[in-house]
Amino acid sequence: MGSRLPRQHTLGPGLLLSLAAGFASCAQTQALTGNLEGGLAGPGLSIRLAFGAAADLDLYVSDPLDETVYYANSPSASGGALEVDRRCIHQAPRIETIRFLAPPPGRYRVSVDYPHRCDGGRSPVPFAIRVDVGERTLRQEGTIAPLRFQPVVLEFDVSAEPEP
Repeated sequence: MGSRLPRQHTLGPGLLLSLAAGFASCAQTQALTGNLEGGLAGPGLSIRLAFGAAADLDLYVSDPLDETVYYANSPSASGGALEVDRRCIHQAPRIETIRFLAPPPGRYRVSVDYPHRCDGGRSPVPFAIRVDVGERTLRQEGTIAPLRFQPVVLEFDVSAEPEP
């Protein structure tokens, strides 16, 4: 799986997205992506991570102030908060969400950690990420190996809305 140069995407006024690295799609990640559909678009910024029963993954989001929101640091000074920390005891698919009600403009970085395998296996597991900013959406799929931290799964910029 090779890296590609980041792609720049404009998703409407005030929002520029740059993908960090591409990941191959598979049936499992497509199913996880389907679990992220609907429901959370609206004001603010939400980042959701979906993963299956084999693993306990953790979602990390670093904001423009370089503070990272995750299970041990929530809420952040910029207002980002982890809504639920899903673990092996929770039914799959598991979905963790970090939300910023009034996201400050700037660069955001999404990371994924794989600290614990629920079923004792050693193979990588798929995950899916969905980012909603207002009515705009970005999706990313990938896999992660046990005991690994992927520091840059996705990066994007939120720009201040232009004044009328």
